[in-house]
Amino acid sequence: MFSGRIVLLCLIAGALSLGCSRAHNLPGETGTVKGHVSYRDGTIPEGSSVVMLHKGTGIPAVGVTDSDGNFTMIMREGPDVLVGDYVVNIRPPGEIDDNVLEITAETVPPLWNEVPQKYWNPSTSNEAYTVNSGTNFYEFTLTDN
Repeated sequence: MFSGRIVLLCLIAGALSLGCSRAHNLPGETGTVKGHVSYRDGTIPEGSSVVMLHKGTGIPAVGVTDSDGNFTMIMREGPDVLVGDYVVNIRPPGEIDDNVLEITAETVPPLWNEVPQKYWNPSTSNEAYTVNSGTNFYEFTLTDN
């Protein structure tokens, strides 16, 4: 009877350690995403947020650009990002006035105008990205049309 309890405790401990070894709390297979965003002959404003919305779950991943346009995506406060298809948009730095009913080039902070307006909203950006398991590199080049 004593050895049965030891086996049971070992099985429980093993199951718990497998659950604890998971580095994220995401519902599926994951990968990591680093990338670079460029526009015309340079980059977009430092501190812009690249936002990827997972099509299957609606869980967002966000990466913030540095001065060279590089970013690393984070999902639920960790580097793991769900595998799958995403819609992508960019939120330039600066706060929008709470009274703004419609985001336009006239009602946003000046830095927003350094990113084409179509990328401000995921429904108009027409940008999509697929994350695969393992390491991913996302080269995101903005266009005016």
